[in-house]
Amino acid sequence: MNFKKAAAIVTAAGALAAISVPAMALENEFHGMYRLRGIMSNFQNAGAPAFPADSADPKTMTVFEQRARLQYTAKVSDDLKLITHFEMDSSWGDNGGATGGRGLGGGMGADSVNLETKNVYLDFNIPSTPVHAKVGIQAWSDAYKGIFINDDLAGAFFDANLGGLKTTAGFARLQDGPSNANPVGQKTGDLYVLDAKYSLTKDLTLGGSYYLYRNDMNYKTSDVHMVGLNAAAKVGPVAMDAFAAIQAGEVGTSVANKKDLLAFAAQVAAKATVGPGALRASFLYASGDNNNGAGSKNHAFQNPAGYVGSSSNFYSSNLLLLMRSVYAMDSDKAIVMTTNNANQGLMLGTLGFDANITDKLGASVNAGFGLNAERNTTTTSNSKYMGTELNASINYKLFANLTATLDGAYVILGDRFKNTATAGATPKDPYMTEVMLNYAF
Repeated sequence: MNFKKAAAIVTAAGALAAISVPAMALENEFHGMYRLRGIMSNFQNAGAPAFPADSADPKTMTVFEQRARLQYTAKVSDDLKLITHFEMDSSWGDNGGATGGRGLGGGMGADSVNLETKNVYLDFNIPSTPVHAKVGIQAWSDAYKGIFINDDLAGAFFDANLGGLKTTAGFARLQDGPSNANPVGQKTGDLYVLDAKYSLTKDLTLGGSYYLYRNDMNYKTSDVHMVGLNAAAKVGPVAMDAFAAIQAGEVGTSVANKKDLLAFAAQVAAKATVGPGALRASFLYASGDNNNGAGSKNHAFQNPAGYVGSSSNFYSSNLLLLMRSVYAMDSDKAIVMTTNNANQGLMLGTLGFDANITDKLGASVNAGFGLNAERNTTTTSNSKYMGTELNASINYKLFANLTATLDGAYVILGDRFKNTATAGATPKDPYMTEVMLNYAF
């Protein structure tokens, strides 16, 4: 049999196989983003809970980091789709050409294997019911602006819209097996979720939640029960929201050192249309503990900890150095990394204004101050005042999908950090400037 005859047979067989498969309409959707940050800062040593980590006068550093995200959706219909989301991070230069790892590939020669899985989940409606399901690795945030958990989780969450009432029930497994080795479904970290929101009117919404975080990695090490209430209202040009949450249960790293937990957090915020922009203000309180590990009680607001990538945040503060920034990538550093704040808790006030100067040009200014709710470390100062951040940004739309931003931030450190650096010195005030490009499609 010559080559032409073999090719014809193969082609015919392929055609027959294709027409024998049941027809199914499938829409392919592609979305994504690219972000580049060029940063100049003296703030390379920040991190919870040990700011400053070493030098009292850290040298100015420059870093260029980029992130690309690609999302592919295989959509059968509005009732059924598979959503996948992948990420590639790199710092220019990284480890001089190191390959095969998260966040690498920016060195000379590139060629790193660093494709990360963010989300892979089914998104579907359950037939003949009002229930919408998301099952798989997905993004999830609490109903309290992320102060408890805001991260990618592997789990199953079910929503139902019942008139003005929206309910959510879900489960996520945060870890299976110690150090992610030999998962057997016995030593686990788990999250259980019940959420509800009711729209009394189009301008008033009330909500409530129950979350259970169970750390069973070392025989019921922690059981954190969290109950919360939240509300949002709009009165004329002013939008307001508030929440309060209480935590109870047991926390610890082993059965022998478990402590009784009683902690709480609360927040109030408002946003008003003023002239060509919007004025924002908020205040957040998360309780802390001052016994530095002693005693049988713990009053510090908890976040699930000890997992790779576990995170909470308060991105709505619009701060860049004092709190975690929504634009942070591999250089994700802040004076306060979580609302737990090394069991010291947090008091944070913010004020900001966003201006729409033209259709393409915008600007933002922000100020925020932070204090420990309690102190559990011994320093030369008894102050809880961590500092005040001032920042500003200008953004310009180069194209409909591409925005260039110039940011600057400075933190006036408080007496909490007096004489806390190497050799008893007082650290210099942190600062940062950055140029950023954001592209979305």
